[in-house]
Amino acid sequence: MSSLKKTYIALTFITVFMFSFSYMLVPLYDIFCEITGLNGKTNQEKFLVMNENPTERFVTVKFTSTIANSAPFRFEPIDREMIVQVGKINNTFYTLTNNSKTIKHATASPSVVPSEHAEYFKKIECFCFSQQEINGLETKELPLQFIIDNELPIETKTLILSYTMFNTTDQLGSKLEY
Repeated sequence: MSSLKKTYIALTFITVFMFSFSYMLVPLYDIFCEITGLNGKTNQEKFLVMNENPTERFVTVKFTSTIANSAPFRFEPIDREMIVQVGKINNTFYTLTNNSKTIKHATASPSVVPSEHAEYFKKIECFCFSQQEINGLETKELPLQFIIDNELPIETKTLILSYTMFNTTDQLGSKLEY
């Protein structure tokens, strides 16, 4: 076999491997986080029954956002920080702007820091529970309703809720023109 043919086969294999590996990164990362307990994953489903039981305790919740893979979005929290009463239901919003002229689909992945306290951050309503469809050049307000569980350790004074927004248009096969 000629060296040119060997090079071609090797490069083809490497390209296929790189594509497959990049496609599998999100599920592999989720498995890694589940095994190690890292990343502070919060609940991925609504809490259907959530009774308020406010305490006299308050914590600071900071909100951050990032956009994955240079997606054509602007994504940010309306409130960067809230002082919330533990055990009381709270509401806030994030905004998502599609900077392209085509319809896009997006999904958000949440995490809480410190990660060992993620279980105490309960989302009742969240834009992260479903795909978001957003028209070209549109801006949407995305609701978030949450409660901090009364069982949050007393030494915890601050929680950081971070969302990463992913462009999932290609995965859904949607290439609609605006």
